[in-house]
Amino acid sequence: MSGSKTVLVTGTSGFIAQHIVDNLLNKGYRVIGTTRSESKNTFLRKEYRCRYENCQLEFEVVSDISVDKAFDKIFINHPEIQYVIHTASPFFYGSEKPLDEAYLVPALKGTLNILLAITQFAPQVTNVVITSSFAAMKQMDETYTTHVHNNETWNPIKWEEVKTENDAYVASKTYAEKAAREFLRENNPNFSLATVNPPYVFGPQCFDSSVGLVLNTSNEILNTVTKLDPSLRSPQVMFGALAIDVRDVAEFHVKALEIPALASERIFIAAEPITAQKVLDVLNNCCPTFSGKIARGDPSQTANLLEKYCPKYDLTHTLRLIGDYKFISLQQSLTDVYSQYFKVNTYQIDDRIRNDSRF
Repeated sequence: MSGSKTVLVTGTSGFIAQHIVDNLLNKGYRVIGTTRSESKNTFLRKEYRCRYENCQLEFEVVSDISVDKAFDKIFINHPEIQYVIHTASPFFYGSEKPLDEAYLVPALKGTLNILLAITQFAPQVTNVVITSSFAAMKQMDETYTTHVHNNETWNPIKWEEVKTENDAYVASKTYAEKAAREFLRENNPNFSLATVNPPYVFGPQCFDSSVGLVLNTSNEILNTVTKLDPSLRSPQVMFGALAIDVRDVAEFHVKALEIPALASERIFIAAEPITAQKVLDVLNNCCPTFSGKIARGDPSQTANLLEKYCPKYDLTHTLRLIGDYKFISLQQSLTDVYSQYFKVNTYQIDDRIRNDSRF
């Protein structure tokens, strides 16, 4: 148990952040969360207190993390904050704003705003953990599938090369993480800083009440795979990536607070590679609801597709610091996603595919 240690978690309405808060409350931490509106606080307060009746949880509204001094009042009003986990970085495809305004500014300024506020108003804070991404590590050219990515790998993208929303997201995560580490070098604050760099994050929502017909951005990739023509019997790629379960991502954010060896690290984590064919294999074999209703592709080619289209990676550094760790398997992660999904959405899979244009 953590005793009375208090953690500020930003962006607590987010998919990963909800699991982080759940992990912290389960371990007895006191949590102060930030969201963009009071309505989100009402929902989260109700859900967590149903699960942890006597939890120490409160919320503050930060409507725009990119505004100067966005976090100052929180640290002034809460001198009890000892740890900070910064997950907030607004992200959604389809924004009509210019790419820099939609992606780069909130990621970069939000990160610098909170680091500056801690430095100026919270000398008692000892540890800061920032949610970064494999996006800040992955190679953008033909070496994507041949380079062995590890905790020292950086994405070489430059903002002037950005042309798409995906480029903008990737660049924003890279620039924000580099800016955080540059801030530490230039200001030498009292706190240590770790980043957690996960790839595609799958897994169930923290609360069933968060589940709708359309899943969150990363999980919705799975629904895209279920839309493939059920008659397909050829190998299905669609994407080549790395995957990890959201509960492992949350666990490593908390480990960065609790394990001194991780306090200043770039924590690269991944469970296994993934392609559409791998998703089809899991759903066909482990989710009876999908039986006969989705494509099978060609399971005999799964291993070849993973080798050809997915990035190589090395977690030696991370695992050396924490010892043995068993990541939640992709099979378990996807099974849990759809077990929850169909518990909430009780309509028939045939009707979903036939009638719902979003799938």
